[in-house]
Amino acid sequence: MNERAATALHAMRASAQLALRYAREHPTWPTDQLVIDAIAKRIEDVADAAKMRFPRALRDEFPEIPWDEIAGMRDRLAHDYASVDLDILREVVAEHLPHLVRSIDRVLPSTR
Repeated sequence: MNERAATALHAMRASAQLALRYAREHPTWPTDQLVIDAIAKRIEDVADAAKMRFPRALRDEFPEIPWDEIAGMRDRLAHDYASVDLDILREVVAEHLPHLVRSIDRVLPSTR
């Protein structure tokens, strides 16, 4: 793995961890627009690093990371934020971000 790929994975993990922390610290976050916005921004940052910063040529080496789905989320958050479904954000926070962090931890064990 090259430095650009490692840097992108570290950025993805850091933003995912922040989104998870915001949700954990604000258990009623789906009712608080300010926290919704903060979580959505961090998810967008995860997706931006995956889509724009991680080298496309190396994606096949990491099949445990759902690159296309992450890129789709990035496009939705960046270009059509007003229509983002809160249920989808809840699912991302509850299921997808923890899985992504675990996947990145397996690839970059020094992040623990």
